[in-house]
Amino acid sequence: MPAKIPWLPSSLPPDARPERCPKCGRLALIPWTLRRHDRTKVVLRTWVCTECQVTEERPEPE
Repeated sequence: MPAKIPWLPSSLPPDARPERCPKCGRLALIPWTLRRHDRTKVVLRTWVCTECQVTEERPEPE
């Protein structure tokens, strides 16, 4: 398993509603940060797994 990245969460916050991680299969995928795509201006949310530290970006409704 790769080392944990310090700026990503390593434990579930108390009020989190985690989803199943596509990589490790644990209920540990939580919404983390928002950003706007430079060219298209679509708002994207980065989701992070607190167990394996995998990230994925999903479009966020405005």
